[in-house]
Amino acid sequence: MNFGITEAGDAGLDLSWKDKLLKGNIIITKQLTCSNSKLIQALIENKDKIILHVTCTGYGHTEMEPNVPKTYDVYQGARELIDAGFPVDHIVLRTDPIIPTRIGIEHVIAPWTLFEDLGINRCRYSIIDMYSYVKERIYKVYKRVPFETFKAPQYMIDDVLEAIEPYRKYYTFEACAEDLPDKVGCISEKDYKILGLDTSTIQKGGFQRKSCACCAGKTELLNNKKRCPSGCLYCYWKG
Repeated sequence: MNFGITEAGDAGLDLSWKDKLLKGNIIITKQLTCSNSKLIQALIENKDKIILHVTCTGYGHTEMEPNVPKTYDVYQGARELIDAGFPVDHIVLRTDPIIPTRIGIEHVIAPWTLFEDLGINRCRYSIIDMYSYVKERIYKVYKRVPFETFKAPQYMIDDVLEAIEPYRKYYTFEACAEDLPDKVGCISEKDYKILGLDTSTIQKGGFQRKSCACCAGKTELLNNKKRCPSGCLYCYWKG
């Protein structure tokens, strides 16, 4: 069985996914706010088909994420969505990516702490990859980069894992396509079960890149081939 996902853009800015939904879908957005009424309406209307990844790294409205809402605004949007009837067990807090510096970890602790009272159980995370063009963008703004290698050095990864530890009493942490201890695909058996889908249809081997743990049948619902208007410096799209 195919499973929809919105990785090529932000589903809160491009709502074309509404007309392409499959029986199961992962909808990913940084733009869940109370003012984004069209997004909230679309999510409510299709709540039985959707696992929503609410992305909030703590960097919203900074030079790292210039056109992304502030952490509190995203929190308020999530609260309004839940109050409107969207199932809280269909929501995943997505802290993706984490910048594994002292300041970057302080930023991500903010959403982990703020979202605690919403009842969201799952939290996905990743650690920033330093593509050459990402490094150039970040250096241009900050005059330094978090680290020089493509993947973060182990001591930085260890710092992230140490920061996560106290929050395990609130969240089940998950990571995909990373050599991290909480490896669960962005599309997993867990998502099938939450949406009441037949897990016997799951096929292995939906690998998009090394270490990807997703189920097969991953189907992109957006058509963007460039950076979205959020303007995040770490975006993996080059253009």
